[in-house]
Amino acid sequence: MKLNWKKRLFVFMVSQTVSMLGSSVVSLSLIWYVTLQTNSGLAITGITITTFLPQALVMLMGGVLADRFPLKRIIILSDGFIAFATLSLALLYANGYHSIWWLYIFNSFRSLGSGIQLPATKSILPSFVPENELMRANSYSTTTWSIVQLVSPALAGVALSLFSLSIVLLIDVVTAIIGIGLLCSMPIIHKQRQVSENGFSSLKQGFIYLKKSKNMRTIMSLYTIFSFLVVPASQLTPLLASHNVGDKVWVLTSIEMAFSIGALLGSIYLGYKKITLSYFKLIGYSVCVFGLAMGALIIAKSIGLFFVFMLVMGIGSPLYYTPIITMIQEYSSPIYMGRMFSYLDLFGTLATPLGMLIFAPISNVNLNLSFIIPSISLLFLGAWIFRNQKKIT
Repeated sequence: MKLNWKKRLFVFMVSQTVSMLGSSVVSLSLIWYVTLQTNSGLAITGITITTFLPQALVMLMGGVLADRFPLKRIIILSDGFIAFATLSLALLYANGYHSIWWLYIFNSFRSLGSGIQLPATKSILPSFVPENELMRANSYSTTTWSIVQLVSPALAGVALSLFSLSIVLLIDVVTAIIGIGLLCSMPIIHKQRQVSENGFSSLKQGFIYLKKSKNMRTIMSLYTIFSFLVVPASQLTPLLASHNVGDKVWVLTSIEMAFSIGALLGSIYLGYKKITLSYFKLIGYSVCVFGLAMGALIIAKSIGLFFVFMLVMGIGSPLYYTPIITMIQEYSSPIYMGRMFSYLDLFGTLATPLGMLIFAPISNVNLNLSFIIPSISLLFLGAWIFRNQKKIT
């Protein structure tokens, strides 16, 4: 008996949540293991670079593959590749090969697999979800991500305190097997979307499509600008919290949890309630909410206030991100969708180090200023979206 789209969506979400949870727990465990073993900023930088740089390097090629081959197959093979790399590292550490360079090498392999997988994962929902339900389906996806972000730090801490690293690494292997098994049980019809001479030609065609499509240019620009302006909120809030309300570990942990809880609440709201606002109006509201809450952090001198403003920012996050994903799925030509998501992820990834290059030096001069400038900029961006929403749709 064929599964209807709701059942297929449920199976897909469970498979990805299980797999994502294992990967998140292991990624955090690797960072904390390196931190505890070396107490070296250089070593931590190494594990951070091997987590994100390889992923960014292959992301565009991941988009090309997503537009050329069956999406389900890409997700399964990339998840299997990540699991195999993790298993290989676990076996090396179980047999006494404890060099940090093995962590770097196999963490890079894991990152390469993620870079290939991401565009396919975001492109697959229109294969079995009706277009008028994509917004709700994407909100469910954001909800699962928020849950993973909320619980994985605690799980990673417990796992690393009770077991050796080689055992902890096996968590990702087991969850990948479960996720792959669930995905294999779910029928998805593959539609031939693109035949191209080579990968370079496909990248070129994708760039030409992005250049010619007003909708895609607008979406990419808004997402990149937003990702750039919220860098202080994602990277510098622990520093601001330590200045305003204290530098105890439980304080920093609670504010991170506040953002995750807010993102979870925002995602649940989108999934529960049928939104009648236009995508750009919803984005405009979320930008203003995020900007106001981000600026308000400066005056938060108690943990309670800081928690509330972080919670509000968390609520605003899916209200922005979910419509962006939905618009690409609806407005993009199916033959270019994978490449559009690869561009989106690449621009968002590059916005973070660029933002740190700008806002980190400002924070050294005046920490409050590094929040005031992007906060005001977000309010102007929200006002621009409201004023021009009819022109940019």
